[in-house]
Amino acid sequence: MDMTELFQGLISHPMFTKLAELGLSLFFIFLLVRFAKLIATNNIDNKDLRYKTRKAFSLSGYVLSLVIAIAIFSNQLSNLPVLIGLLGVGLGFALRELIQSLIGWAVITFGNLYKPGDRIMLGGVMGDVMDIGPLTTTVMECGDWVKSDLYNGRVVYLPNNIVLREQVQNYSVDFPFLWDEIVVPVRTDSDHRLARSLILEVGQREQADTISAAQQYWSNFMLHHRAEDARLDVVVTMSFDANWIEFTLRYLVDYSRRRTTKDRLFTAILDEFEKTDGKVKVAAPVLQLTELPNIRVLPTQPA
Repeated sequence: MDMTELFQGLISHPMFTKLAELGLSLFFIFLLVRFAKLIATNNIDNKDLRYKTRKAFSLSGYVLSLVIAIAIFSNQLSNLPVLIGLLGVGLGFALRELIQSLIGWAVITFGNLYKPGDRIMLGGVMGDVMDIGPLTTTVMECGDWVKSDLYNGRVVYLPNNIVLREQVQNYSVDFPFLWDEIVVPVRTDSDHRLARSLILEVGQREQADTISAAQQYWSNFMLHHRAEDARLDVVVTMSFDANWIEFTLRYLVDYSRRRTTKDRLFTAILDEFEKTDGKVKVAAPVLQLTELPNIRVLPTQPA
C-alpha cells in the first residue's frame, strides 16, 4: 500500500471526518470567544463587570465545545459507561492533582472563599487576587522582602487544591478592616497622663472617618455571622518597666492602608509631643548618665 492509498483510506475513515468537524468547530468557537472578550475589554469600564463578562465568555466557550463534541460523536457513545469504568481508576490516580484543583475551584467559587480583588493569605503567600482559573489562583504578592503590605512585583500562581488542605485567610471579605496597633515608648520622667491623652486624641482624630465607615460594615457583619460584638473605637493602654513607659494605640484601619496609617499616626503623635515643651519625651534604648559622682584624685607619691 503506497502513501496515496493510505492517505485516501485515512480521509475516508468516519472518525477522521468527525475529528475534522470537531477541530473546525473548536477553532471557530475559539475565534468567537476571543472576539467577544476583546469587545468586552474595550467597551466595559467597570473592572469587576469586565472580569466577570470575560470569564462568562470563556465558560460559555467550554460548554459549547463540550456540547458540540457530544453531538458530533453521539453515535460513538454507546459504550461510554464501559469506557468510563475502564479509564476511571487510571485517570483518577494520574490526574488526581488536576481533579483536586478543579474541586478546589468549585469550593472557591461556590463557597465564596475569595474573589478577584480580595487580599488573602494562602499557602504562605499574601497578596491581592487577580484571577481565579479552573486550576490556579493568580495573586499579586505583598510583603516578603518588602515591608508591610506593599506589592513586591511578584506574581504567584497558587494551585486551587491548596484550599482543600490549608486555611484561607481573607483580609477583605464582608468586613474590609483590620485591628492594628502601634507602640509609643515614653520616658519615665514624662507626664504619663498627658502622654496618654495626647495619643488618644491623635487616634480619635486621625481615625474618625475610618471608624464611621467601619460601623456600617460591622453592623451588617453581625447580622450575617455569629460573632461577639467588638469595640470599634480607639483604645490606649499602658505598660511599664524599668526602662520606659509603653503606650499601645489600638485602632481600626482599612486592610490596604496599614502602612500609610501608621506613618500618619506616628507623625501626628510626635508633633503633639513636641508641643509639650519637654513634658512628654520619646524614650530610646540608650544609656543616659544622669549624675556624675564626686571623685577625689590623690596625688601620686614619688618613689
